[in-house]
Amino acid sequence: MNSIETFKKWDIDLLIDYVLKFHHRNTRRYGTKIANELVALAQTHSELNEVANLFRNSVQDLDMHCMKEENVLYPYIMELFNASETQQPVGAFHCGTIQYPINAMMEDHSEEKGRHSLIARLTNGYTAPDGAEAEYQKVLDEMRDFRDYLHEHIDIENEIIFPRALALEAAEVPAMQAF
Repeated sequence: MNSIETFKKWDIDLLIDYVLKFHHRNTRRYGTKIANELVALAQTHSELNEVANLFRNSVQDLDMHCMKEENVLYPYIMELFNASETQQPVGAFHCGTIQYPINAMMEDHSEEKGRHSLIARLTNGYTAPDGAEAEYQKVLDEMRDFRDYLHEHIDIENEIIFPRALALEAAEVPAMQAF
């Protein structure tokens, strides 16, 4: 994983591409794989039932979250970026400002961080019980990695993409009023 400081040097279009092609793709790919492994493991380890449910719900919620970003928020942020790069005006966002969907995305982020903190507590910091088979620890390690990448994803959006998008939108307001 890169440091958040490294990402601050990237243009917003590159950050969005990275989030889409690395984080969204891998959240879906590995999230589903890990969820399936957890459900299978919980069949013989009932202490993992709640963890499996939490993780499966996280993957489902993250898929919906990613779709909203991909289909609504990111296309408009890219319009703002491209308009800024070419010094062209862009029309207003369909609900007035991107602040509302950004607030919703950040709320989702908080919920996911909380859910994954609970998973960490329930798994004793992603540590398998003594005597557990290797597959048990492997799945816990995969969940920890998933959580770490999720935090990187959230930090990139909350600390870089969203503030820059709001700044682009604020700079665009005078141009939009010229219409």
